Amino acid sequence: MMKLPPLDKLEVSVHDALTNKIKKEITESGDSISFSSFMESVLYDHEYGYYMGNKKKFGEEGDFITAPMISDIFTKCFLNVFHKSFSNLPSIILELGAGNGQFAFDLLIAARQNNIQIDQYLIYEISENTIKKQKEIFRNKLTNELFSKIFWVDEIPENFDGIIFANEFLDAFPTNIYEIKNEKIYERKVNFKNNQFGWNIDDNAIPNFECPIDITNLPTGYIFEYSKKLDDWLKSLLNTVNKTQIFFVDYGFHQQELFHQDRIEGTLMCHYKHYAHANPFEFLGAQDITWHINFSQIANVAKNEKCTIGGFVSQANFLINAGALDLLAEYNPNNISEFKTQTNAFQKLISPAEMGDLVKVLSINKNADINTMGFNKNDRTFQL
Repeated sequence: MMKLPPLDKLEVSVHDALTNKIKKEITESGDSISFSSFMESVLYDHEYGYYMGNKKKFGEEGDFITAPMISDIFTKCFLNVFHKSFSNLPSIILELGAGNGQFAFDLLIAARQNNIQIDQYLIYEISENTIKKQKEIFRNKLTNELFSKIFWVDEIPENFDGIIFANEFLDAFPTNIYEIKNEKIYERKVNFKNNQFGWNIDDNAIPNFECPIDITNLPTGYIFEYSKKLDDWLKSLLNTVNKTQIFFVDYGFHQQELFHQDRIEGTLMCHYKHYAHANPFEFLGAQDITWHINFSQIANVAKNEKCTIGGFVSQANFLINAGALDLLAEYNPNNISEFKTQTNAFQKLISPAEMGDLVKVLSINKNADINTMGFNKNDRTFQL
């Protein structure tokens, strides 16, 4: 068993507080709650949730590193794509869950350097602590002119026109967990027995499962995730915006690839101080919990809401299509130290063993007919 770093005193107090809150919820619900309810509490509880507190989550001193933090080539590639789309859309960007603000910062700087007009940069964020940190970073590092373009919103603007960008946003939605037994689907819930959280499988199978999946070839004991919360949120988003191009960047697969016998234990993953493990009942409020996205389901929701799919590719293919190799070529190979740093970072973004193939980019268009350079080659939309 992997030995994880210990919690500090503050993390222990947060863990204990969440434990007591969730125990009470389980007691009031009978003997168990959905995993979605559990995940909602440990990530988004107003007082103690992982995403709501002051804990440092991003970077070397946090729990994980996102693509914009690895290399600004990632952001510059998306800027190349956005620039083309601005010929059909207003020069307004809405980022969902901006994290430590690295993408927004690098994009605004690169846009200014390349004379690309950004009229507004909106950030949708639910954590006041995160907003406070973002504002501090932007005030200290951006010019007043660039800082004045940034606005924070606590809901998606009605009739929004422009580009929506979301990197590793969908995989943090609370999700339910299900298990297949004898070609029937049962929900795996969370209970609290013998002074610890554990799994409790419903006695009755679900008669009409909401997400259309073929389970006939999946073995008994197969575990998977499905989030109705995510479906409902996406429907609301698509009905709120007007003319827009949306980019979802996340770990995930198309449905046929996701529901593979090799993934018999599901895709739930936890991150604590750069250690990855699969126990969501450890380190409550101190660790991130994610799961891999079913991009076919996201695409189906979008189509049902009268939107079109603009493209679906791996992160590696998107970046290369969007000019990553030209951006890398701007670094001088005679400057060995910098060039090595940049090429190593770039490899992390495109390597199949790192993020290159595990992370996908999906584009959804509403009331906008846009051909995007990021999907020019190796588009996998036909697989959705």
